[in-house]
Amino acid sequence: MQPFKPITSRIEVVDSLRGFALLGVLFANIPYGGDPPVAGIFDESLTFLLDLLISKKFITLFSILFGFGFYIQMSRAEKTGINFRKYFIKRMSLLFLIGTIHCFLLWDGDIIMSYAFGGLFLLLIRNWSIKKLVILALIFNVFLTGIVFIGNSALEWRVYDYGLALIWPTTNSYLEYLKVNFIMAPWVNFLNDMPITLFYTFGNMLIGLILGKLDFFSLPERLKKLTNIFIILGFSVGVLCSYFFHQVTTGAIDLDVPMLWVPFVLAAGMILQSLGYLALFIRLYQKGIFNKMLEWFKYVGKTALSNYIFQSVFYLVVFYHCTNMFQLFGKISLAETYLIAFSFFLFQSFLSYLWLKRKDQGPIESWWKKMSYQ
Repeated sequence: MQPFKPITSRIEVVDSLRGFALLGVLFANIPYGGDPPVAGIFDESLTFLLDLLISKKFITLFSILFGFGFYIQMSRAEKTGINFRKYFIKRMSLLFLIGTIHCFLLWDGDIIMSYAFGGLFLLLIRNWSIKKLVILALIFNVFLTGIVFIGNSALEWRVYDYGLALIWPTTNSYLEYLKVNFIMAPWVNFLNDMPITLFYTFGNMLIGLILGKLDFFSLPERLKKLTNIFIILGFSVGVLCSYFFHQVTTGAIDLDVPMLWVPFVLAAGMILQSLGYLALFIRLYQKGIFNKMLEWFKYVGKTALSNYIFQSVFYLVVFYHCTNMFQLFGKISLAETYLIAFSFFLFQSFLSYLWLKRKDQGPIESWWKKMSYQ
């Protein structure tokens, strides 16, 4: 047996994970619907698999990796002696600006603004002990997220205008799309929409910071027991919780008073499953036969911000009607929707590969870095 070789290129394994997360985010966010939607023979199975394996798990993973990115920037700043606080506040302000443009001009499902908002709070607790960070992560990820989920579901804190939701993807006017997009935007409806996103996202970012402090990505073998726990719990308890999440979203389980404990368990299960994905990915990344396949995710991962926004452009051009181009929303089945999404991801991977042969970063990442240092 060959001796274990630590992962020396931390950035590549994390970038590969980030690219993998973006594939799941694409599947979770891809527009599908219609009045009525196009029915397909695989609809029930695909919806079940989406809830079981994808929904909420990959955006959780993406958010964890953002928290780890914060740790990396903080560590490098300490070594170079730069004023990290001043630099990072400017960096998050610029990120919030990017997210604002993305949210109001392209797609209101933006997560970037939440990262920028939460990133500022990471500054306040960056030197806390791992124990304190774990407790804080549990408070945000499980307790506060569960409370707001109950309020949204049982107490109807979250109320949508479903008439606007039907106009939004099918209007032929981009100006009308912008108007509805603004009205429906979570940051406009802050109290109704944003608390659960901010609580859960910040909790995930804390997990990324904790994993950074544990040196989880550079020497996972040192934490082999923890990695095994993530894999075992993620693919047992986590998957089981996702099954119950599917039951809740489909109405098979009602969140009446005796069932109010369910959201807290579901929130914990989502995180465990995401950590299971993360741990298994890193374990496989160390093995030659899998490493060659998983490395291909790094090209999308290295240009993650640009590709995340590029996915929204893809939604507008291919699915929504406001650009008056392909207008596939309401015209294809769920299976066809996912097939197109996967094909687009392959295109993103190839395009990112070609871009990185000439550049070190994606176009938006490059602008963001340049402006952060000015």
